[in-house]
Amino acid sequence: MPASRHVALALAVAGSAVTGAAFPSTAHAGSTVLHVDNGPRSNCSDSGTGTPERPFCTVQAAADVAEPGQTVQLAPGRRFTGQVTVRRSGEPGRPIVFQGAEPTVHGPNASVGTRYWSRGSTPAPHAFVLEGVHDVTVTGLRLDAPQEGVLVKDSTRIAVDHNDVEAGDPVRGGVRAFPAATPSVRITGTGSYVTVSRNRISAAPVSGVAVDAGTSGVVVTTNLIAGSAGRGVLVTDAPGTIVVANTFGRNCGSDVEFAGNSTGSVVENNILAKRPAPRCGGTAPTAIPLVVSAGSIRSTRVDYNTVVPSGPYAYSWGDTPFATPEAFRAVGQGASDNAVDPGFPADREDYTPAAVTGVTDAADPYAFGTLATDLLGAEPADHPRFPSPTAWGYRDRGAIELQDPLRVRLTARPLPRPGHPLNARLTLGYTAGWTPGTATLDFGDGSAPHPVDPGYGTVDHDYPTAGTYTATLTATTPAGPTRTTTTQLTVGRPGHH
Repeated sequence: MPASRHVALALAVAGSAVTGAAFPSTAHAGSTVLHVDNGPRSNCSDSGTGTPERPFCTVQAAADVAEPGQTVQLAPGRRFTGQVTVRRSGEPGRPIVFQGAEPTVHGPNASVGTRYWSRGSTPAPHAFVLEGVHDVTVTGLRLDAPQEGVLVKDSTRIAVDHNDVEAGDPVRGGVRAFPAATPSVRITGTGSYVTVSRNRISAAPVSGVAVDAGTSGVVVTTNLIAGSAGRGVLVTDAPGTIVVANTFGRNCGSDVEFAGNSTGSVVENNILAKRPAPRCGGTAPTAIPLVVSAGSIRSTRVDYNTVVPSGPYAYSWGDTPFATPEAFRAVGQGASDNAVDPGFPADREDYTPAAVTGVTDAADPYAFGTLATDLLGAEPADHPRFPSPTAWGYRDRGAIELQDPLRVRLTARPLPRPGHPLNARLTLGYTAGWTPGTATLDFGDGSAPHPVDPGYGTVDHDYPTAGTYTATLTATTPAGPTRTTTTQLTVGRPGHH
């Protein structure tokens, strides 16, 4: 079965319904969107209608009346505090969706949860708690809480997608908010078919993602998990857990660890690369990147990973350490694993890999848990210099798909001068792609397109008559990518500038 279908099943189809709290029907049932806006001019009310004109003030108020197929939309540029406890369930194919202004981990405009706390206040432990529910999606949010940013317990068909999640146990005035440090995301209890995807998970005091005993069918895919004081992903007594296409870095403990009995699991297409981490004393962590316990090795598959340790060992398989992918192959695993440096930029927050043999187009495109888009929402890009290791397609390893650098930029302004009353200056940029291509500038007045070379520059152009024109810069390559940008400018009549 193709990987994308597998994830769709995890999100929408598989598993039986979980019994949640019963709530009566409400007057909000006819709306597909419930708005939440606590701004000073929002006219909000938690007994309101959830319309843009009368939004809810708190996310909890919307959560308490949301019905299957409805989206709880958080207003951009707002900060919402307190714990959101989801007590209502969606239906297969009609989830209840909690969505920020932008479903992306880069620059999300909405924030839910407790972003630290002040002495004398009562902190809420979590941002989102989903317990005993099914068919719920949390997406496009910044989640910051003293304990788990998202806690999923005894729940089925849950998607935690495209969020920025931090967890910590902050100390203020020498007082600790909660006694125990916790992961950023935890799946626990008897939950099943929970997908944690395309999130940026950081600053976890214990682990980025914890998958606890009793859960099944959990998919951890296409996340950036970095900066944990402990492990990146910890799976304990949770058979069949899939950890695919994630990027790990700066975690003090192991990047991925399967403990207890977690048989039949999958670890594919990941980048596990240690880098200096302040929380580890400013030095590169030396913990073994991938650990699979003796009770978890049966029917577990490890392949197509890039594993770059900082310490002496790259793997621990059934309590036996292995220094390199080549040595690890002795146990029949990691046939396509390697220790290639992914070439991350010097900025420790940027985990975009370079064009590197063994990373670029080097993943299994049909690994279970593979998504249609990467962490940044980009589709796979076929680099012409790197053949895919399979005959079925191309994918990069890790959470970020390297994109063709082909780019165009264009601005324009009138610049009349003596003898040229309808002159305009167009400022343009053209970044060449992976393969040689061409670029042309169309002035929008019917004149011949102007060829453009890679780089930055300006072009002066005399327009034939006064008026408003749309200029277009287009770049294309034989390999397929095309980039186009337009700009509009108005040039005046002679003597009326």
